[in-house]
Amino acid sequence: MINAAIVGIGRWGQYLVNSVQGQSEHIKFTAGVTRTKSNAVNFCIKNSIDLRESFDDLLTDPKIDAVILATPHTQHEDQIVAAAKAGKHIFTEKPFTLDIAGAKRSVKACHEANVVLALGHNRRFMKNTEALKQLLDRGDLGTLLHIDGNQSSDLNVAAGAWRDSREESPAGGMTSLGVHALDCMIHLVGKVEAIDAYSERRAINFDIDDTTAALLRFKNGMTGTLVTLAATARIWHIRVAGSKGWAEMKDHKSLTVCKSDQTPETFLFEDTPYPHLESLTGELEEFAAAVSGFGIFRISTEEMVHNVEVLCGLINSAKVGKRMFF
Repeated sequence: MINAAIVGIGRWGQYLVNSVQGQSEHIKFTAGVTRTKSNAVNFCIKNSIDLRESFDDLLTDPKIDAVILATPHTQHEDQIVAAAKAGKHIFTEKPFTLDIAGAKRSVKACHEANVVLALGHNRRFMKNTEALKQLLDRGDLGTLLHIDGNQSSDLNVAAGAWRDSREESPAGGMTSLGVHALDCMIHLVGKVEAIDAYSERRAINFDIDDTTAALLRFKNGMTGTLVTLAATARIWHIRVAGSKGWAEMKDHKSLTVCKSDQTPETFLFEDTPYPHLESLTGELEEFAAAVSGFGIFRISTEEMVHNVEVLCGLINSAKVGKRMFF
């Protein structure tokens, strides 16, 4: 059992705590810190979490093994480096960082400190994603041709929160939403070689983009399309097409497979409603196992950095109107 501290006890930080607290045999939250303490006092009392005054209070506490970061995107790099230097293992929410140099600096700090670094892409821990990955690795779809990803939602509800700025949300919904689809695409079919992107503000009620689309070429020769919309109803969609058929996830509990000259077949998996706490449980327990020396976290640091490379490439492509290469 590892003792963890939650950093950022807002909506998502509370989801992370709720996914394991009092239920897991591998990880428990014993302390925490957040920007506005008054908003988290009752939650911390309920969950026996010692609410501290500062991040440094957590880093200097020898009883804390790991920090879980659910903080604004721009803070991740400095928090990761500081935690690594303090000898704490680190789980950070996505996006990893917002620039490539910061991603590499974070990985280097954790490597030098010999601490575990994990990244919160919970879609990798969903049963239908795992089934799709196995299907692709077996070659069931033949030569892979194209992958399409879309994660969208209405971010108008974030007005007045820290996400409602171009600094925290470049390319609109990419850092909050689309980065999940991007990571899933990289996980399923490999590294990206080039990207062309467009990003516009059309309808959202504060100053970020709400319509972002990209065309990708992967190093294995596949093409891909990635869309994230920040001013519409919720969408989660991944489809992979190959020479022998296609497979598609349109939600978090099903996988539809259609082989050539056959009718589509849908496989159902256990799931819980948003925020899909079982996937959060899975990623935190795998992190705890890695900290305890039992296995490794399934997202490599190389993939973490590549995620940031492609995210930054998308942002820059949309900004200057040119194709970016990796």
